[in-house]
This record gives sequence, C-alpha cells and structure tokens, in this order.
Amino acid sequence: TNWKAKRIPPSEQTDILTMNKPSIHCRNMIESDWHSILRIQAEVYYAIVPESEFVMRSKANCLPETCFVASDSDEQVLGYCLAYPYLPGQTPALGVQLARGKNPHSQATSTANLFLHDLAVDKSAGGRGIAQSLFQHVTVAARSLGFSSMSLVAIQQASGFWSKLGFSLVYNTPMDSSYATDAQFMSRNL
Repeated sequence: TNWKAKRIPPSEQTDILTMNKPSIHCRNMIESDWHSILRIQAEVYYAIVPESEFVMRSKANCLPETCFVASDSDEQVLGYCLAYPYLPGQTPALGVQLARGKNPHSQATSTANLFLHDLAVDKSAGGRGIAQSLFQHVTVAARSLGFSSMSLVAIQQASGFWSKLGFSLVYNTPMDSSYATDAQFMSRNL
C-alpha cells in the first residue's frame, strides 16, 4: 500500500489535540452547582464530617466573589473553591453557619485576610490542573478585592500541596476542635 501524508489544517489539529481534554474554566457558583459541590465534598473529605448544604451556602454567601467552581465545556462541575474574609491566625469552626458579611469575630468583615475554606476536585478529574486553576482564580479575585494575605487549614496531609502554592506552616495557632488532629494552619502573602 502506498500511503501519502496528508496535511491536517491547524483548526483540525486543535480539535484532535483537545478532544480528549475538554477545556476547563472557572466561574462563580450558581444555584444549579450545589448538588455537585456537595457530592465532591462528600467524596474527597474522609478525615472530617462533611458540612451541610446550609452551612456551606452560608460560607459561600459571606463573599460570593471569592467562591468558584471549575467546569468543563459541558458545564459539568469538576471542582470548587470556597473562600471568605476571616481574621489571620484564627481558624473558623467546621459545621458552623456564617452570616453574609459577618463572621463570629465582628472585625472579620474588615480583615485583609481571605480564609480558603475549601478547595476540592472530583476524584475522577484529578491530574488535570483543576486545583491550580481554582487557586489562581481565587488569588486574582482576592488581590482585586484588596486582600493582602490568605490562610487555610490543611487537612488529610495536604500541606505539601499548599506549600507548592506559596503557603507556609504557622505554628502555635489555636486550632478549632472541629478539625482532625493532624490539621495544620498555613498562610501566605498575596
């Protein structure tokens, strides 16, 4: 058989290269995302009791501009990020409702610290850079809103991941008892 090489136009090359890798985009949460958010939360967090929808929504409502989902071209939610203002050096309790624009500490609404409460990715979508995309997205939003630092509690041995994104362990930080015993408080400047 005599095979001839056929030149593939660039537009078709792009389609071939990306047909098994749907594009991922980050956007603000919408009402129809909540079922997927709760499913992902229940799937990935084994060291803590998953928070209720009521509690999760209360945290997302504190500052919706810093709460996102990552979805594919079919709008399937593959990951989410919840972040809200919280005093630096303090850990909010898990399972506790927060009111929009308010936190248990009254001055938290005017803090320059953004607490990264959750960043979770569907297990079936791992290895596609979704967590990094969500983190970049929330970082850009945080800077544009005037935050100068971020903090989080690393659970399930995730401190190595967060260190790669510029977070450092902060020792002697009082940890709320709702976290697992191996939880680690971390922070970074923006």
